[in-house]
Amino acid sequence: MRDDYLPGVLASEKRNRDASEIAARDEFNKKHPPIKGLVVPHDLRKMELPERPWRNNRGHWFDLADYEVLNAHLAELKPGGASVRHRHTTEAYLYIVKGHGYSLINYDDDPVEVVEWSEGTLFAPPRWAWHQHFNLDESDTSRYLAIQDTGLLRTMRLHNIERHSVQLTPEQGAELLRAAVEQGAVHGGHGHHHDGTSVVEPVRNPDEG
Repeated sequence: MRDDYLPGVLASEKRNRDASEIAARDEFNKKHPPIKGLVVPHDLRKMELPERPWRNNRGHWFDLADYEVLNAHLAELKPGGASVRHRHTTEAYLYIVKGHGYSLINYDDDPVEVVEWSEGTLFAPPRWAWHQHFNLDESDTSRYLAIQDTGLLRTMRLHNIERHSVQLTPEQGAELLRAAVEQGAVHGGHGHHHDGTSVVEPVRNPDEG
């Protein structure tokens, strides 16, 4: 991504500015510059990753081949841990490099959808949908590679990453996962959408109190 791109904001509402992760991300990339070039000279399963305190995980960004549209980062979830629940204006493909777990995905008033993943899984949270990732391995980390159109959104001044006001604990996430499993909404064909996600129709949206 070009260094002269300035961060953009999706909306001018004060709530969005206060919840935005853009400043934390940019400060992180100043301290830990993205890896550039044509190839990442590290094994993605083993390379050292610095802490990302605002996201409750570790990570590092890649800006390869002087691309102006695509951007990527590698993220690591702590053993038995979860990421911060958030959403972003970028499109994103997530490829599981290591580990196994699940992700909870929903728009504000929609039912929570469950995506179970393991090494080799590729999935995509819809643009501007809330999502949170949970590592089911209590003794080891999980890692995913996220490939996004960040450069394009920054050029258009539409880049935003927003933290949800309600963060789900691993215990709350496990409750939603158990409900999905009981309904057969994670494994098998019942309740699956054509895009591979699984809808948990009766599960109450955790934002409703």
